Amino acid sequence: MRDGFFLDHLQAVESASGRYCNQRFLGKGGNGTAFLVTGVSGRYSGLQMVLKVFHKISDPVRKAAFLEEVKKLKEFDHPSIVRVFDDGVYNTHSAAFPFALMEYVPTTVRQLVLENRIDRVRALRIVLNCLSALVYIHGSAKPVVHRDIKPENILVNDSGAKLADFGLAKDLHDNGAKRESDDDEDDLPRHHTPYPAMPFRYRTPELVARAKDPMVQVNAQSDIFQLGTVLYELLQGFNPQREPEKITDPIELDVREIRGAENVALYDLLQDMLRIEADRRPTATLCLERLTRIHKSVCEKVTQITGENV
Repeated sequence: MRDGFFLDHLQAVESASGRYCNQRFLGKGGNGTAFLVTGVSGRYSGLQMVLKVFHKISDPVRKAAFLEEVKKLKEFDHPSIVRVFDDGVYNTHSAAFPFALMEYVPTTVRQLVLENRIDRVRALRIVLNCLSALVYIHGSAKPVVHRDIKPENILVNDSGAKLADFGLAKDLHDNGAKRESDDDEDDLPRHHTPYPAMPFRYRTPELVARAKDPMVQVNAQSDIFQLGTVLYELLQGFNPQREPEKITDPIELDVREIRGAENVALYDLLQDMLRIEADRRPTATLCLERLTRIHKSVCEKVTQITGENV
């Protein structure tokens, strides 16, 4: 069975509730291909969305993970989590390709970092939005740990930031040992084979331990460590995790003094979020409360200096 998927310009796919016309190719990852599409019939007619087609159809494990991700996202209802509006299967003469229609948010935090478009206030608001999403998924009736929080998986538009790519998400009530592999092959050194699920530059102590022993339990505090890594990078301009030779190497941090508004409070918060011991990290709710106070103080100081309300 040949992996890979392609749509011609203006070619349409159809779900049980509508048809969607391809406008342009957006990108291709290890498992899926993305297109910008416009709804041409049904409930979402006239709207632009992302069509994400699973193309790694030779791998039933990854296919099951894709379908589980779509199911989770359809159940979530939070402004800071990317939404899935529709899903279906595109059938060809030789294969069936599952797909999902997702909210179109064109910019990633990684793009903003590369373009030097993140100031302190924007950095704090991005992480506030993500913390709000974590409070929601960690506290839901079926709590979930994301496990793949990194700038590439945080999308940004004028209304705020949204967590995306729940392909590695895991139900916290289902912590049994089983073989897992990383969805994102770009996160792995090319000379390595896939490892248990985690992004290479945004590892956590628990995920490293689980890579060595599948009986190690995953917990919500793993997301706090990852988001702390992202927050530090947005504030300081570099990832505090020293790049390892192997994904299972111990995590070494290079956390330096923070300068500027609310530097002490931010440094203290980051120290807590990046604690090696998971049970010493604050919950998403406590992080959200602390960062909310920091954000208010930073806004007040910016206004005092510039005369502008931010």
